[in-house]
Amino acid sequence: MQRKQILSPTGFTVLKIALIGGILTLVYFKIFKGFQQIQDDKRYKPSNINVTQAKARSEAIYTALLGFGANYNTVENNLTGLNHNGFIKVYNEFGERRSSTLVKMNLVEWLQDQFNETEIAKLRFLIKGFF
Repeated sequence: MQRKQILSPTGFTVLKIALIGGILTLVYFKIFKGFQQIQDDKRYKPSNINVTQAKARSEAIYTALLGFGANYNTVENNLTGLNHNGFIKVYNEFGERRSSTLVKMNLVEWLQDQFNETEIAKLRFLIKGFF
């Protein structure tokens, strides 16, 4: 009984090239391109916090997210009261930070990684249009 070949040698080569190209693209954007800041949105009111306050909030959020289990209440308290451009300021100050598994994530990625869908829905109510 003969085995049927699923991919021809040419098809297998094309698949390998596509896979390598995808991996290289991911590496480029995650490592070399770095963190992309969001510009203030002129359609909304100016930020209701300054850079110093945004740094303090981003540090408090990072501390609450780092380690085993995230402290939802601390994150919620630091996001409460921010307007649209205020959240952008906190997001930009947070930047990309490494987790305990050495993965670099931005603020939205951290929040989606650490909290369940119910908690994310509550955060979406506070900050609309980001996650």
